Amino acid sequence: MSKHTHSDEKLMTAYYKAVDFFEANKKHVYTALTIIVIAVAGIIFLVNRNKANNENAGVALSQINRAYSNNDFQQAINGDSLGNIKGLQYIVDEYGSTENGQAAKLMLANCYYALRDFDKAEKYYKDFSGSNIILKASALAGEASVSEAKQKYSDAAKQYEKAASVDPANPFVDQYMFYAAKNYVRANENDKAKTIFDKIKKDYPKSKFVAESERYKALINNAN
Repeated sequence: MSKHTHSDEKLMTAYYKAVDFFEANKKHVYTALTIIVIAVAGIIFLVNRNKANNENAGVALSQINRAYSNNDFQQAINGDSLGNIKGLQYIVDEYGSTENGQAAKLMLANCYYALRDFDKAEKYYKDFSGSNIILKASALAGEASVSEAKQKYSDAAKQYEKAASVDPANPFVDQYMFYAAKNYVRANENDKAKTIFDKIKKDYPKSKFVAESERYKALINNAN
C-alpha cells in the first residue's frame, strides 16, 4: 500500500506541476498551438493548390499539344489568336512549379530552339527542375544542342555525357553518347571521342550508332 501511495503522490505532484506550468504559460501555449494549426492548414492549402495547378497545366498542355506536334512552334508558344487555347509560355509562367508545368518548360525550350532563339531555349532548358528523369536527361541534351549550335563543341560534348549518365535505362543513352563523341571530334579532343565510340560498341552492340562510330574512328585514325 505504501508503494502505491508513494506512486500516487508522485503522479499528483507531476499533475499539479503541469497545471501550474500551463497556467503560468498558457498564453505561450495557445500561441504555439495556433502557429501549429496555421502551419498545418497552410501545408494542406499549398498541397491542394499545387495539385489543382498541376491538373490545370495538364489540361492546357493537352490543348496546345496539337500545335506543338504539328511543328507550329509560334502558336505552341503563344496559344491561339482568340486566347481560348493557352500557349506554352502562359503554362510555364502560371504553372511552372508543377510537374506538368516543368514538362511545358521543356517543350517551350524545344520551340525556341526550333525557331533558332538559342538564348531563350538555353534559359528554359537550364530552368528545368522536374522529377521525371527522362525529361531531365532531355533538358541536359537540349542544353548540349544549344552549345553545339553556338559551336561550343567541347561544352556540348560534356553536356551530352551528362545527359547519358542520368539514367542507364534511358533508351536514348547511346544517342547521347554518340553526340558527345561527335562533338569531341569537332573540338579536336579525339582521345575522348574514341573512348566513347569504343564504349558504344561494347555496351550497345545493336545500336544504330555503332556503324557511325566506327566511321568516325576511321576518320580519326586516318587523320593521325
